[in-house]
Amino acid sequence: MAKHSKTANTVKTARIISVASQKGGVGKTATVTNMAVGLVSLGYKTAIIDMDAQGHIALSFGLKKNNLKKTIYDVLIAEATMKDIKQTAFGVDLYLSNNSLSDLGPKVTAHLNAKLFPAPKYLLKKAIAQIKTQYDYILIDTSPSNDMQTMNSLLASTDIIIPVLPEGLSIDGIYETIFLVKGIQEQGAKLNILGILPTMVQDHTNLHHVKLQELRRKFAESPDIKVFDTVIKRAIRHGLAQSDGEPDINKAPEYLSFVKEVLAIA
Repeated sequence: MAKHSKTANTVKTARIISVASQKGGVGKTATVTNMAVGLVSLGYKTAIIDMDAQGHIALSFGLKKNNLKKTIYDVLIAEATMKDIKQTAFGVDLYLSNNSLSDLGPKVTAHLNAKLFPAPKYLLKKAIAQIKTQYDYILIDTSPSNDMQTMNSLLASTDIIIPVLPEGLSIDGIYETIFLVKGIQEQGAKLNILGILPTMVQDHTNLHHVKLQELRRKFAESPDIKVFDTVIKRAIRHGLAQSDGEPDINKAPEYLSFVKEVLAIA
């Protein structure tokens, strides 16, 4: 895929990709982090928006979430701008969150605030409008539930990637996520499912091998949803990179292969 360009007649706008699953523990944050540093390494201007109240994107880039004075929550409730909260690490622009984001749903749906937030599911889309001409790609880390944060994320996105650990409960999360996306599409939103990414796969586990093959067979019959060829294997180096706050695409070559696969189809 060619890089977005600006001409006399068109203005560059970012591809906005949510990494989402209705099941936790499937590598959403690791995928967002490594995709971002991979895109930067290939020359793409890239940002991450953390829409998970756990705030793990900050930790993944070596930043302390509890030290954040303003976060994406403040932007969504119109008490800050995206420029106010932007940080940069490892070449990626970061729009971070912490536990304050848990207050979003109650805040914007409260009866007393109805006039302040007439379209509570579109707050992130409005916020992204402030920055979408500045980037080639904006990646969104989402929460593992169908909450206000997730709905904002999906309705602001052009695309979604669904990571999956090839085990029972995680696979069920695929279908729950697809059901959620289909409902959004039926309401007129233009949200494209780029595909399903197998993550945390263990070579020596027969269960993972069997379930992965079942997944590929199942979605081979689906014309609009694919399982990516790239497989992200469980590797201690991925966990160390996150816990140390030093993402390094050279230590996560599978993710760089994945980024190239996304660029080829997106």
